[in-house]
Parts: sequence; C-alpha cells; structure tokens
Amino acid sequence: MNTTAERLRKFQSSTPSQWRQQAEARLANQDERRKARKVATQMLDAMETQGITEPVLAERLGISTTELSSFLKGHKLPSSVMMSSIASVLGITITSLI
Repeated sequence: MNTTAERLRKFQSSTPSQWRQQAEARLANQDERRKARKVATQMLDAMETQGITEPVLAERLGISTTELSSFLKGHKLPSSVMMSSIASVLGITITSLI
C-alpha cells in the first residue's frame, strides 16, 4: 500500500525550488522602488517650484515623455548619468535627488 509521502513523490519536481531567490529578488526590488519614489518626489518638487512641465523637462533631457513618466511615477530609477542631467536641468544638486 502506498503512503501519502510515496504518492506525493510522483509529483515532486526534479529541479529545486527557487522560492528563496525569488523572495530575495523581490526584497531587492522593493529597495530599488523605494529609492525611485524618493527621486521622483524630489524631481516633482523641483519641477513644481520652477514651473517646469513634464514635456518641457523631457525635451531638455533629450528623452521621451514615457521614459520621464516612469521616473516621475517612481517605477524606474534613473541611471547616475541621467540623475546628473536631471539635477543640472532642474538646477539642483544630485545629492538632493538621492
């Protein structure tokens, strides 16, 4: 007679579970998203202070409004080069962005 454990082994995957790696990746992504939201907030504050609209900023940075929107929504963290450009265009220091 088959025990429950023996019956379950038929359904066992031959590859090990990746749950730990996936959980660690989600945690790392949370940290990245938190940083992206902080940068977005700083950008929006500077834009509001200077009266700069999203299309104008995108044009000055030489990027699409779609890419800028992903930064402003906190979905994507700009590269260090892009952060430098953003700070320069907005007339703020790069340290105030991060």
